[in-house]
Amino acid sequence: MSCESLSNVTCKILAPLSQAFSACVYERWSYGGVVFLTVPPVLSLALLLVYCEEVYYILRKADSKDLRNSLLWILGTFPGLMIIGTVAIFIPRGVVYLSFIYGIFVAYAVYKYYYLIVVFAGGTKSFVDKSAHNDVPLNNIPCCCLVCLPKIKNSERVTNTAKWLILQNVIFTPFFGALGVLLKADSKLYSLEGISASVYLSVLNGAATLVCMYGFKMMHQMTKSIHGMEEVHAIKGKTMCIQLLMVITGFEGMIFNVLAQLDVFPCTPPLNFLSRRRAIYNYAVVIQVFFLGILARYHFRRKDDIQRQAILNDSLTITPGENNAVFTAVDAFVQKKRSYSGTASVASAQPSSENSSDQSNANTVAIRNDASQTYQGTSSSV
Repeated sequence: MSCESLSNVTCKILAPLSQAFSACVYERWSYGGVVFLTVPPVLSLALLLVYCEEVYYILRKADSKDLRNSLLWILGTFPGLMIIGTVAIFIPRGVVYLSFIYGIFVAYAVYKYYYLIVVFAGGTKSFVDKSAHNDVPLNNIPCCCLVCLPKIKNSERVTNTAKWLILQNVIFTPFFGALGVLLKADSKLYSLEGISASVYLSVLNGAATLVCMYGFKMMHQMTKSIHGMEEVHAIKGKTMCIQLLMVITGFEGMIFNVLAQLDVFPCTPPLNFLSRRRAIYNYAVVIQVFFLGILARYHFRRKDDIQRQAILNDSLTITPGENNAVFTAVDAFVQKKRSYSGTASVASAQPSSENSSDQSNANTVAIRNDASQTYQGTSSSV
């Protein structure tokens, strides 16, 4: 059945096959259709080449297995989404199934980013110890208008709460995606009468995304209170990239579903099928993720993150004292700042007990520095 003969036909339940869809796009949109089908593969290839460069750099520079794995997975999410989304553009009948696949990609990237923050702080206990002295405001996005919410001190319980606010999205995103696949297979995901089931699923997924963003905002407030964390690891930019990724893949779907329910997207060839809302949304995701992937490269592939974290090796644990926490790049930054500000006061005359305490602290720092230099020298020789 040609594209012309479909002009007076109502919306089809199933999307056309790949070859029929491509032919109809060219027939209807001419050279505009060629551009429509050419832009996503070109952008996907470009971002894939950028990712290959990131992989080469990280594998060559990073000595921490945890840091390396987290960075590779997070940065790989962007080209992964683009490649899957590009395939869905050429095969519109499989757009729901492929969207389910890249939903799993995003869910795991969210988990890896939470883990990356903890790695930067030196572990969960170290993260709590370093951020427990400052207040954490609860009136964050999306509850920023609730000024009556109090400020709380960070603790292990508060950190676990923020963790589960984030990880619930990791659980619910694949669940809603699987439910959408089942409804699509039974031809009940979209409907010409009443409100489609896809609208309800997208609203629930959008709510889970907002809760996850609230948890990330709590984590960012706690992380920001750790002295030296923002200066060393630029957590603000990293968090912004992950939140934008969640908005694109989790919240925008609800907007497109609501607009489609209001008949904003007309059912005309070549988009004359019920799942056209998902196809249009998928195309928007591909374009937006390309620019977000370039932004993520700037914030995640940082020389400071990779080289300063080299001491956080899986087989090397340095216990600096009472907190028994891993000596991270943030600790080194704080020690350096203290050494500049406190040199004159340490050199002045003090009581004997204070002198011994200062000497002990100096010995501890020297031990850390010696261990760091020894480890880095071993890494470079290998």
